[in-house]
Amino acid sequence: MNEAQKLAAEYPAGPLLIIAGAGTGKTKTLVHRIIGLVSQGFSPESILLLTFTKRAASEMLYRAKAKLDINVGRVFGGTFHSFCNYLLRKYGSAIGIPPQFTILDIEDATSLIGIAREDILSDAQRKRFPKKESLQDLFSSAFNSNLSLSQALAKHYPQFAKDSKEIQKVKERYESLKKESVSLDFDDLLLFARQVLMEHQSIRERVADDFKAILVDEYQDTNRIQAHIACLLAAEHKNITVVGDEAQSIYGFRGAEVKNILDFPKIFPHTKVLTLEENFRSNQGILDLANETLKKFKETYEKRLYSKRESHAKPQLISFSSEKSEADWIAEKILHLNENGQKFKDIAVLFRSGWHSNLLEIALTEKGIPYRKFGGKKFLENAHIKDVLAYLRLIENPFDQISFHRVLQLEEGIGPKVSALVYKHYLQNHSNIGELSWESLTPLISELPKQAKDSCQSFFQTLLKARSLSEAKPIHFYEFYLAYYKDKFEKRYDDFEKRSKDFESLELIVKNQTSLRQFLTDMSLEGTESSILNTERNDQETEGFVTLSTIHSAKGLEWNSVFVIHLIEGEFPTNKMRTIEDLEEERRLFYVAVTRAKDQLFLSASLVDEKIGNTLKGISRFVSELPKETYDQIESPASTSQIVSNSSPSTQSEKTSHFDAIQNYFLN
Repeated sequence: MNEAQKLAAEYPAGPLLIIAGAGTGKTKTLVHRIIGLVSQGFSPESILLLTFTKRAASEMLYRAKAKLDINVGRVFGGTFHSFCNYLLRKYGSAIGIPPQFTILDIEDATSLIGIAREDILSDAQRKRFPKKESLQDLFSSAFNSNLSLSQALAKHYPQFAKDSKEIQKVKERYESLKKESVSLDFDDLLLFARQVLMEHQSIRERVADDFKAILVDEYQDTNRIQAHIACLLAAEHKNITVVGDEAQSIYGFRGAEVKNILDFPKIFPHTKVLTLEENFRSNQGILDLANETLKKFKETYEKRLYSKRESHAKPQLISFSSEKSEADWIAEKILHLNENGQKFKDIAVLFRSGWHSNLLEIALTEKGIPYRKFGGKKFLENAHIKDVLAYLRLIENPFDQISFHRVLQLEEGIGPKVSALVYKHYLQNHSNIGELSWESLTPLISELPKQAKDSCQSFFQTLLKARSLSEAKPIHFYEFYLAYYKDKFEKRYDDFEKRSKDFESLELIVKNQTSLRQFLTDMSLEGTESSILNTERNDQETEGFVTLSTIHSAKGLEWNSVFVIHLIEGEFPTNKMRTIEDLEEERRLFYVAVTRAKDQLFLSASLVDEKIGNTLKGISRFVSELPKETYDQIESPASTSQIVSNSSPSTQSEKTSHFDAIQNYFLN
């Protein structure tokens, strides 16, 4: 570690903000901060590490364990959502949430919103009303961006402003359906966890006693409610370390607020601010360009990235007369790099929007260059996997409406109307989970047509049998329901042989689980993120492919050679900007893109728009505002504020609660 990292790792307990510039060893510093806290006397189980992915937490704890003799596995490391799930399972009853609640993933939440939409609207109203997917996006955007429903509607879906009253009714119906089915969506986990911490001081004190040191990774990516939760967790003892880089805050469209990291010293007035500036990734030529971009930010922590590497190769800027010539040149350049010893896996092409790579994909295919574009359907989003998980969820919570409808409608003779009727009577006749019995279910289905009656009988008897396996392990539940599902699966999907390989992957995950509830929680919160990423990495190591990626998907990654393409004013930055804050985020996106490169950085733009009559376009302001000495402009074959904290660090002797100050900041 360098001196700055060492100081951050060993700094005394209290509010600490570590500004980790791009490539400055943030993860290593956070790992050593955990080690430093343990050496200061904090027991591992009293440390809480909050990250944005389960994989990030696991990697940090693995690295910490390798350097310590103690069991760092006792550190609670996980995402905000997983911690809030833990908190609500333990303390949710204080606000009326039972511990057996089901977590709705985005698809499940969307389906339930669809039911609410059907309940509220007439057939005529539905024709010109937002679809369930748009409503889910609207509700979640409002929540994560700290906007009212009407504000979010005006910002994201102004064309539906006239339907605001009906949209509000659908939202209210959705909330009541979640309550009926004992279900919470991802946003609810944050909302209700914060409510518990705000309204119940005794619980807040118990949680503070359990977790005496709080660490938060990628703090610049938190939304307002996540930042509020993190600060509430430290309200009693103020032992909180947050790590991040305001210059890499690029997820505003998800509700992330750069203000959280900029204002952290205001929330905890005795915060110590430490800055990491030595970059271990890029050469100085790339960093000189990045530093010029940093100077353009309106509000930032002062930093200047530097490297001790000998190479000072400047980035190259290339302009083209058409998008096709840009794509062809990049494909040729990639071939040239590969022929000179660079592996395809060490090359990436980054862009602002997914469609920016369309012509390049064709050019790469024509030249036989292997590539992978980040995106596509995730493992857990496949319908057949969701079917099996729905069966398992009903074992844990038979009131789970989404899972109930999903699997009952797999039965012959059961459609949405019959399923809705059966669920309604089912809910009315069972006030709690423990009352479920065949005798109580028989009257519900006696008046159905024979096919539907037989199907319901099979469905309920199977559910009762599965629930009777109380001591079974998750793998036994899985095998039980997979056998039941097999015939339905083969009838439902023409490509069932291809799909069946996914069950082999799911079985590998399930067989190592000891708790069905925890397994289902993990699947909802994080899925197989770790496994999938590892699979992609292994493929990349053995086969080698060029990475095509949006910049948002590339954050945190690095390659030897990086092409940043389509640097056209109006497209990057986008012409959809409305405010200075939007422009600042676009500039941060450019900064993230250029700091992914280790050895070579290529910036490219096609300055003629062939789609609208060969119109000339301007190069991105993010390039034109750079000093010309920071890059080399080459000809192509087709081309024509400082924030400073002077406060002293807080001491352990300060006993007054910080709760009121935190509430005043976040709620006023």
